[in-house]
Amino acid sequence: MNPTHEALPTDWWSVEDVLRYLADEGAPVSRDTWNSYVSRGQAPKPDRYFGRSPAWRPTTVPDWHRTRPRRGSGKA
Repeated sequence: MNPTHEALPTDWWSVEDVLRYLADEGAPVSRDTWNSYVSRGQAPKPDRYFGRSPAWRPTTVPDWHRTRPRRGSGKA
């Protein structure tokens, strides 16, 4: 695991945590892009909501990130 990930919460990740994780992994996206991915089903659905704020388990986004199609990979 990337040492910078140790600072991420161990219970639930907010959008800000997801964006920090992706940036640390060398795959930065903007908040608008992440929200578009989620709304189009290209990113994992939130595991729960706190009010209107989406949250993901700390394993959800890394699992998705490891298996997501990459540009030029031939995967649709």
